Amino acid sequence: MKTSRDIYSLYKEIKKYNEEPMYKLILTSSECSFYVLVNDIPLYKFFGQSGGVGATSLPMNWNIEKSGKQKITIKMYPKYNADTKEVDKNLGVNAGVKFSIEKEINQEDETILEFNTPFKDFDGKGGGGFLYPERTYYEETIFVDLAVPFEISTLNDAQKLYTDNSEKLKQLEKEAVSKYNQIRDIYMTGTKDELASINYGKEKRIAQQLYYNKEEIKNGWDNDYQFRTDSNLEFFDLKPVENYKMTFYAEGKLVCLEKINNKKSALWGGFKRKDKDVGTTTYIIVYLYRPNGSTKLQVF
Repeated sequence: MKTSRDIYSLYKEIKKYNEEPMYKLILTSSECSFYVLVNDIPLYKFFGQSGGVGATSLPMNWNIEKSGKQKITIKMYPKYNADTKEVDKNLGVNAGVKFSIEKEINQEDETILEFNTPFKDFDGKGGGGFLYPERTYYEETIFVDLAVPFEISTLNDAQKLYTDNSEKLKQLEKEAVSKYNQIRDIYMTGTKDELASINYGKEKRIAQQLYYNKEEIKNGWDNDYQFRTDSNLEFFDLKPVENYKMTFYAEGKLVCLEKINNKKSALWGGFKRKDKDVGTTTYIIVYLYRPNGSTKLQVF
């Protein structure tokens, strides 16, 4: 069993390089709900009730396993209408997603790519909008070459979980729900060392993708995983795993449980820090995979 001490020691296993490029996607959107997926793993989801997303910087490295072509997919859906309190039937003329990809190395930024969903000047005077306003869904995929010094084989060495066999899907769902409940039980009644053991592989992968040093690994584990026994918390709770949909990513090699109403993780709840007046809702993102030769699901 791995412990928090083992996670603190991960820096000894992380390779360091002369050049450690960090890639980030700078995103804005308007009047739509959408996914941005990198290599078929969500980088960002927006199914909110506001008009869109203002300039948001998203680290891409944790969706990259090796150098080469990286697949970026945009999936757009009609927005939630604050006036009607319902989701619009069509995307509409004001729907749009745009982003740039920037490479940061040695504290210098370089723009690699700029992208905008299709836009048309309808009147010839600069007034225009989304090219397909009547559509109920829009998807576009692009590819971009990005170089990283590391190579990670987690997904390359994983089994494909998605299948058309309904009985196998039912069995997989039982396994996924059991794993989610195991994680929930650790949060609710277990120890942070048990949490470290189940997340060790994930933390090691991310530490390599983001080139973490000793301090960054420790701070990440101490701060990113709010736990009920943390001294800075007054309150912590996770809701039962229910009202979910089983969803697949990474070409069917990752499975997760997402809440039906907002597409966020079905493992969710809230906590309140002692120095805050109000609590915080938290969604604990869990992707599961099955390594080749194994019969058990593991945290990705």
